[in-house]
Amino acid sequence: MQNKVLIIKLGALGDIVQASSAFAALRQFHEKDRLTLLTTAPYQEMTAKMGYFDEIILDDRFKLFQLNKLFNFRKYLRSQGFQKIYDLQNVDRTQLYSCLIGRKSEWVAPCKKDCSLHPQERFERLFSCLDIPFKEDLSLSHLAEPNDFNIPNSYVLLIPGASLAHGGRKRWPEKKYAELASYLIGKKIQPVLIGGPLENFDLIKNKVPEIIDLCGKTTFYQIIGLAGKALCAVGNDTGPTLLAASGGCRTLTFYASCNPPNLGGARGSDHIGLYEPHLKDLDISTVIKALEEFLPL
Repeated sequence: MQNKVLIIKLGALGDIVQASSAFAALRQFHEKDRLTLLTTAPYQEMTAKMGYFDEIILDDRFKLFQLNKLFNFRKYLRSQGFQKIYDLQNVDRTQLYSCLIGRKSEWVAPCKKDCSLHPQERFERLFSCLDIPFKEDLSLSHLAEPNDFNIPNSYVLLIPGASLAHGGRKRWPEKKYAELASYLIGKKIQPVLIGGPLENFDLIKNKVPEIIDLCGKTTFYQIIGLAGKALCAVGNDTGPTLLAASGGCRTLTFYASCNPPNLGGARGSDHIGLYEPHLKDLDISTVIKALEEFLPL
């Protein structure tokens, strides 16, 4: 008999990439069951392309006072007859959904006390309690798409963006990225700027006009493809940096006190994290020394 299983993971990008290892484990464990993912619109296509789910449904982020939408969502969830629900988001919003669905579905979520752990450790703890085999593997190279950006063979991805939720403290200063880009040019390595459509980084581009600016020009899948051929990626603790790691790229990631490395980022021998409580104090010489482990200098 095929069971109906719901997995909840709403975002953001870095969270989705981190959860890809959990998605793979659940797909293998529930090989014969029907898996549905509840996520948000920005990640509908990407999660569908991963190939782990039979169906993707969307949380449209309705407000709690929108009673008509709340009632309709409750009616829809109950009509699906999910036998088991894995709440990989485990926030107040998704806990509300457990009340909407009712007690007929088995609800599984990480322990709240594990919120101070790295996402991979949280998944490993949860799945070990359920006897679900788990392997930490963020590889999404099967989603890579080609591009026609005409980038030289030796290049490094620079990812200066990050959430502004902590007043910009997750960002290494742009002027230091410019210094790093100049250093790479001097070593005959092409720096390539990666960012969203609303990110300009004019300071970097003005100081290093030779840089290739791909801000707002790449899809998730092109970033993965670019990462697979890059010497490495250097960036703040943000979704695109994790996306680069998922493409098989070595990464050098910067962490501050508001986002210490034990709470996120890619792990393993191909990934270096530099921690400085205030990233403005992270010196360019320290970054270059760490970067030299990845570059053919």
